[in-house]
Formats: sequence, structure tokens, C-alpha cells
Amino acid sequence: MSLTPSQWAALLPLIFPALGACLIPLMALDKDQATSKAIRGVMYGTALLAVGASFWYLTDLWTTGAQPSFYQLRMDRLAQFTGIFVGVAAAMTILQSWDHFHQEGWVKGETLSLLLFSVTGMMLFASTTNFVTLFLGLELFSLPLYAMVGTVRARSESAEGGMKYFLTGAVASSCFLMGGVLIYGLSGTLDLSAAALTLQHQGLALDPLVLAGAALLLLGFLFKVSAVPFHQWTPDAYEASPHPIAGFMSVATKGVAIIALMRVFPGSFAPLGAVGVKMQSVLALLALATLVVGNLTALVQTNVKRMLAYSSISHAGYLLLGFVAGTPAAYNGMLYYLVIYLAMNMGAFGLLTAFGLVGEKTTFDDLRGLGWKRPAMGICAAIFMLSLAGIPPFGGFYGKYMIFKELVGTGHVGMAIVGVIASLVSAYYYLRFLVALFLQSPSAEAERLASDRPLIHAPLAGATVLVAALIVLAGGFLQTFLADGFTRRALVDGLGLLR
Repeated sequence: MSLTPSQWAALLPLIFPALGACLIPLMALDKDQATSKAIRGVMYGTALLAVGASFWYLTDLWTTGAQPSFYQLRMDRLAQFTGIFVGVAAAMTILQSWDHFHQEGWVKGETLSLLLFSVTGMMLFASTTNFVTLFLGLELFSLPLYAMVGTVRARSESAEGGMKYFLTGAVASSCFLMGGVLIYGLSGTLDLSAAALTLQHQGLALDPLVLAGAALLLLGFLFKVSAVPFHQWTPDAYEASPHPIAGFMSVATKGVAIIALMRVFPGSFAPLGAVGVKMQSVLALLALATLVVGNLTALVQTNVKRMLAYSSISHAGYLLLGFVAGTPAAYNGMLYYLVIYLAMNMGAFGLLTAFGLVGEKTTFDDLRGLGWKRPAMGICAAIFMLSLAGIPPFGGFYGKYMIFKELVGTGHVGMAIVGVIASLVSAYYYLRFLVALFLQSPSAEAERLASDRPLIHAPLAGATVLVAALIVLAGGFLQTFLADGFTRRALVDGLGLLR
């Protein structure tokens, strides 16, 4: 089958990471110990090259204004935004994982291959409204994540976390599949946009099966977002994962699910206005529950990764509030918030690797005094924690402000107040992170063990942390440029909003 240049242009951003994912396992076949370090360097270089090629091509499409398509695959501005977003997260993950896996003593090429397959699936998932293609993208990025959670097989909790994530993910995927089957059975088409128009013309917008199908689809999205009550897998999976993989899951999975949900419900299902109203009510309740459960549970955590996991759950609540407002400006605020959230969370998990905290050494006690030993990382930690708490002038504040402003403008003042209170509560456990870094001294036992260990160098992880801190600062001081020049254009050309 011969493809046109436009069709190739739509496929290439997915082909680059998929090709890299296929090549890396072939490099890992050579077990010669004399060349193992060189082989590892080639594998990591190949992974970065694959992600970089896709990123470069997507930015070229963005600057030229091209929006190619290939049957159900639409590489419009929203899809390009998603690809750039995932590419940045993947590049940071690869760089951090070089240091982290050498600290763990578990450097395996299949992890990079799984990561690139997941990147491919994420791009596919956010670039279509065809249900079959949507489901294939969901499984293509989910299955590698299940394996990556349990990638360090030397730790028993790694396998346990991976199995919990797999079992709960299988249930969520089954519900998502059943929802699509119900919509298809009533409409006779696999394209969700066409299905919504057909159901509207047939007067089936409020049919119980349509509502059940939409609810099951929504459940699949909410599982990936880590919204309550579909959040149970999150703390165990994050704690069991290597730090870079946990960071990638927290930003890329959540971001892609939010963007795909935005494309389907406000986008494809717009003709089914009654369904949208009911889904909006459901999302309002779940957003409130997610904010309350995420923040209150994070308060009592002693493990930093579990605290960041519950923090991630609470941030899903802030993002879902954008759907409650339901305005184009709110969606723009959500995309802006995702960009800043990527930098904040990738930086926060990268700090653990930069400080040399691996395995089970991820408690608040393990952080004590490290801010003075590595002041550059300590300053970055302050930027991330204050931004996550929503304190100005950092980017996290403006992301929340854009969403809260639209809530007030649409009459959801009470929900905006709950969001503000949740942000105030979250300041406690974020500041606790900084208190451990700067205001607490390590115990005598910790000092003794530290003196016995060789000094840990993590230059690549440290570099990604610095870049993430710069993005958070830039997001705070250049929020108008970022929101109007980048995220706004994704919505204008992707969903036809904000014209």
C-alpha cells in the first residue's frame, strides 16, 4: 500500500519511538561484560534519538501549521501538543533512569523498549476518536506500564505493585471496552463523533444504554487519571516503581488521559448535550472526593513517594474541576496546568534520584539535611514544592487560578472555595518536604551510613531537575505567552475551541 506524504507525516511521530522500541532489545542480546557499558550507552542513546526525532518532527509540524491525518489518526494541533508533552516527559525519564538504574544495580534494555512502546500508545490514544484505535492506544501504553512498575525484580514490592496495577487496570480496560461496545451497538459506527450525531438524530441521547456506555467509557478515563474511587492502585504502584518510571506515570498517563477525555466528552459527545450535563455532575462529585481523599491521605504519609502519589491524586481533582466549569478558557487552563505539572512532578521524582535515595530509602527521615549538602537541588525542591502547593509566583499557582477563575465565572463558587481550601491543606505536606531538607539534621545512624557509602553522582538526573525548575519558573513569569501561544492554539485547531 502506497501512502501519500500527508499520511506519512501523520504516522512518523509514532513510527520513530516504535522503531526505537524494536531496535533496543536486539542490542541487549549481547551479554559480553567487556562491552556492556558501551551497549548500555548505545541503548540509551537510541531511546533518546527516537524520542528526540519524534519531538523534532512534531515541533516542525507545529511551526508549519500542518495537521495531517491517516484514516482514524488525526495529527492535529491537540495531538501534536500531546506528542510534545509526552516526548519531554519520556526524555526526562530516560535521562533520570540512567542514573537511577545504575544506583539500583539493575540496568536492563527492555525497560527502555517498554517506555518507547508506551510513548507510542499515548500518542495514538490522544490522536483519534475511533473507538477501536482508541482502545488499541490505551492497551499499547498501559501494558508496558504494568511491566515497568515491576521492572526491578530484585525487590519483592516491585512485583506486588505491578500485579496490583495490572489487575485493577484490566478491570478498568474491560469497562472501557464494554462502554464502547454499547455505544457502537446503538449507533452502528465506531467513530465516537459520528456515533453521537446518530444517537442524537435517533432521539437516544437519554437512553439508559447510552448513559451506561458513556459512564463505562468515563470510568476507563478516570482510572488512568487516578480519580477517586479509582485511585487505589496509585500509591502502591508509585512506591514499587523506579523513581523515573513513577514520575513518568504521574505526568504522562494523567496528561494523556485528560487530553483524550477532553477530545471525547466535550468534543465528540457535544451533540449529546443531556449526556454531557449528567457527566458534568458526576465529574463534580468525583472531583470533590478526589481533592478531599488525596489531600487528607497525603497528610499522614511517611514515605515521600506515597506522599507524591496521593498528591498526584489530588491534582487529578484540580484538573477535573476544569471539566466542571466546562468553558474553553477552563480547558485552556487545564492544558497549561498539565505543562507545569509535568515539570513539577518529573522534577520532584528526579530529586530522589539526584539525592541518591533508592530502594526503600525514600522516607522523610532519609531527606533530613540533604538540602544543605546539595544546595542547588534544595533550591529546586523549594521551587517544586511551593509550586505544587499553588503559591505565587510559580507556575502551579497560575494553573489553579485559571481553573478557579472559570469555576467562579460559571457559578460554581463553592467548588472553587473547596479547591482553594485543598490547596491550603496541601501546603502542610509540601512544606514538610522542605522542613526535612533544610530544618532537620540527619540522625547519627544516617550520618554513619552516609560516611560509609561512596559519594553518589547523578549528573543527568540533576540536569533534568534543573531544567524542570526553569520550566516551573518560566511558567510563572511567562504564563500569558505559554497559555496564549501554545495551549490555546492546541484547543483552537484541535477541538475548534477558543476561536
